[in-house]
Amino acid sequence: MLRRYLAREIEQWTTAGLLTPGQGAVLLADHDRRHTGFSLAAVLAVLAAILLGAAVIALVAANWELIGRPMRVVLLAVLICGGLTAAVVALRKDARWICEAALVFSVLCFGSGIALVGQMYHLSGDNAAFMLLWTLGAIIVSLSFSSSIAAISAGLLGLGYLAAQSGAFDFRAGDVNNLAGYLGALAVGLTIAATAWRARSAATGHLVVLFMICWVTWLTLDLFDINPGYVLAAIGVVAFAVGSRVPQALTGFASRHGAISAYGAVLLLCGFGLLQIEHEGDRIAVQLLLAALVLAACVAVLAVAGGRNRFIRRFAYAVFAAETIYVVSETLGSLLGSSGFLFVGGVVLAVIAVVVMKIEKRFQAGRDRS
Repeated sequence: MLRRYLAREIEQWTTAGLLTPGQGAVLLADHDRRHTGFSLAAVLAVLAAILLGAAVIALVAANWELIGRPMRVVLLAVLICGGLTAAVVALRKDARWICEAALVFSVLCFGSGIALVGQMYHLSGDNAAFMLLWTLGAIIVSLSFSSSIAAISAGLLGLGYLAAQSGAFDFRAGDVNNLAGYLGALAVGLTIAATAWRARSAATGHLVVLFMICWVTWLTLDLFDINPGYVLAAIGVVAFAVGSRVPQALTGFASRHGAISAYGAVLLLCGFGLLQIEHEGDRIAVQLLLAALVLAACVAVLAVAGGRNRFIRRFAYAVFAAETIYVVSETLGSLLGSSGFLFVGGVVLAVIAVVVMKIEKRFQAGRDRS
């Protein structure tokens, strides 16, 4: 939570009589004491660690032939252990972001060590195995230090592993009905989720959700001869219903800020979008029917959870506007020409903007009454 947003909320609570001025000051002081924030120094420290790691990789690679094999392994081990040692020292001195930077450096050195040792000893393996080992290293570092940056690194590397395992960047794709691959990727995703929970990293949590969406899409494409949009839309309906209607006591921490319902809304609308792409060349009546379904879904999502979740509102507004412009382009674009289409599109967007303003005022009035 940003300090400015918290200060504004405390000011409103104090004005409404929910807090005394003294209680508001105490809450803000407690936030300042416990929350270090994401400062410029922290950003620079992490960027410096990334650049140093890249410099070490480039230096070692450039002079690789001049270093003996045993010395190469020792050098890589020293770099990794040095980064971890620096992280421990920084953690004991309560220099959290120095610790995070040292861990980023260690994770980079570990990945380069895997690649260089594999090349040096001509070890057999593929991209998926390399990414899996690198991801596991980042997971171990994150779990050991409760590091949010290492958890984010594990999430990004996990997505790379899933892409390599599923053949996302290979037109020949991976093995179909690869049960071991499916279960292995699922285990990696769940392990990354554990690192997100331990490090309390919301960004890693989002990466885990993206990982699971890609995993479901991979399974759907491999095992079933259907558009993944059907599966994503079905999962989205269930997630949105659970996040919007099930009591928070049953959904636990995942329901904070409407996370489940927000993910459900995104999956639902994205699933409908994939179905629309599949029927792009069909008759205009079919396309308009699907467009009406998307617009109705946007309205339903806003009506059910829009008042409590700002992200859902903004995403639904964006989809509604894009879908409306799409309908105008399909029905009137060829008749009006470029200038006419642009004029009509501008008018439509202006109307949508006015409607959105009125909806936001209604939501704000509802919150004030509650």
